[in-house]
Amino acid sequence: MTAHARSPESDEDGYELFRRAIVERDETAWAAIYLRYRSMLVLWARQSNTSLQLSEEYGDVADIALTRAWIALTPDHFGRFAGLPALLGYLRTCVSATLIDIRRSQTSRERALKRLEVGGVATPEELVIDQLEREELWQQINQIELSRAERVVLIEYYLYDLPPRAIRARHRDLFSTILAVYAAQRSLKARLQRSLDLKRLKEG
Repeated sequence: MTAHARSPESDEDGYELFRRAIVERDETAWAAIYLRYRSMLVLWARQSNTSLQLSEEYGDVADIALTRAWIALTPDHFGRFAGLPALLGYLRTCVSATLIDIRRSQTSRERALKRLEVGGVATPEELVIDQLEREELWQQINQIELSRAERVVLIEYYLYDLPPRAIRARHRDLFSTILAVYAAQRSLKARLQRSLDLKRLKEG
């Protein structure tokens, strides 16, 4: 689907689909958005990849971008979008942000490999600080009661950087659709945010 191919009727239908997905948290509507617009996100990723020279699968980029939208868009946000073009523009922004994040991640890995190749190592102080920060983070996470699906997402998406499609393929017993992965990501983020807010209140 392209901008010039859309009709007023399709714009209205698409806008209502997003309204149901965002305002009513209708997973069926999110599934329909995934089927209807994913190919458009794949095309945007392919077009952008020409200049960024990334090796990531375009489908994975689209899935991660949709995950961003699924997590970020709340009922309070919906009123900011006047119509379907604005919502699709937001999805395109999510694609661009995903590509930038992937590029940064690749650059970080390349720098780390280069340091290893030239024999560069972190100082003992840096190693200790890094270890303490990791231990504190995981101690905080371990205090949160997570579902099995949330814990899988925590490890495989945030730690191993696997795209939602790969997570679903690896755990079909947990995730019947890719939307179930998105739901677990959103729930996990909400739990972590609540835990962080509670910690700040106690410290304050």
